[in-house]
Amino acid sequence: MSSPDLHNAPFAALDLSSDSEHSAPQSDNEPLSRRERKAQFRLNKHRTDAYAAFLRSENLQSTAHLFDPQPRKTLCIINLGFGAAGCSTSSRLEQVFSAFAGFERVVLKHNKPFSFARFRSGDEAKIAYDAVHEKPCSAFGGKLLFIEFLTHVQFARLADHEPQSSQVLDESRGLFYVPDFITESEERLIMQSIRDDEERELRGTQNNERSDKWFKIQDRFVKHYGHSFDYHTKHVGDASLAASLELPTWIHPYIERIRTVVPSYTCQPDQLTIQRYPPGSGIAFHTDSHTAFTDTLVIVSLGTPVQMDFRKPGASCFTTVDLQPRSLVLMTGEARYGWEHAIRIRRSDLIDGTVRKRCERWSLTLRTISQSLMCSCSYSALCDSNDAMVRDLRSRRQTKNHT
Repeated sequence: MSSPDLHNAPFAALDLSSDSEHSAPQSDNEPLSRRERKAQFRLNKHRTDAYAAFLRSENLQSTAHLFDPQPRKTLCIINLGFGAAGCSTSSRLEQVFSAFAGFERVVLKHNKPFSFARFRSGDEAKIAYDAVHEKPCSAFGGKLLFIEFLTHVQFARLADHEPQSSQVLDESRGLFYVPDFITESEERLIMQSIRDDEERELRGTQNNERSDKWFKIQDRFVKHYGHSFDYHTKHVGDASLAASLELPTWIHPYIERIRTVVPSYTCQPDQLTIQRYPPGSGIAFHTDSHTAFTDTLVIVSLGTPVQMDFRKPGASCFTTVDLQPRSLVLMTGEARYGWEHAIRIRRSDLIDGTVRKRCERWSLTLRTISQSLMCSCSYSALCDSNDAMVRDLRSRRQTKNHT
């Protein structure tokens, strides 16, 4: 391997006349003092050494297109790692970032000279960045920390990099697709059952207030049974937001059928989400919470077809499945934990060169609530097991169980 191209890295060159945004401000009429020049030289040298070590560790020639100039949820601490240069631990790194609003978790990978801090939003991450970047950090003996913003995909590639050989997504990796899982008449019965449930809810209306449990999330509509889901915390929500604490009776025969078509399915689902997608709506790339739900999730499609995209950000892999009406998709193992899925927001899909307009689609998602709130998967960029909120939930549950 040739020497890394440090001039393409996003930091100032050793030339003290550099006008990089990282350089200390200097007035044309007020040249730097000797002490300031020495301080600037030391800063540039520390910065150069830190980014050079980062490039070597990842076998990279340049950081071009790796970091993002805009505030993102994930911070990459270039010169602080675990079991390597920097010698950090999760608890020590949390001391630095947990004081900032929106902090979720830190991620350290063994023998890597860098680490990550994840926040709820880019704006909250930016506040931490401004407070810590290139400033002495007391938690690490006054060490200067160099920080960059990462997109979600780049975060996954650095944290969970895998070879391209893992790009095929099929049953061997936990994705099962079953066409015609239900019949057309069963589809009509399910839709009628959904309408009947809503009418019963609306009959309880008082003072012209809606009593049904539909919620609008972006451009789609959702209703939960058994347990609700909080789209802000990305975890199990308040019980009062569920249409019922029990699954509707009409879903049970189809749960038994899943066991027939996918014999490895042994779950006892206790959470159902019904979603209505108007034409043109979709859902962003995501993995269902690793700690809110157990290993397997099931989606039954109703209404009209739509393309669902899957990506494995740690390996830059991508595939698309055309979900036909009345089909079933089951995700478990790697497909559940290591791949994200999404429905693009658009009014048509291109199928074999032909434009297919989207119409209204419905989906039924069956999941099982995790009692342990734990996950031991290897996909650290996608896993919420170490999130501060989840650890707090586990602590409160343990305290409740001991009282």
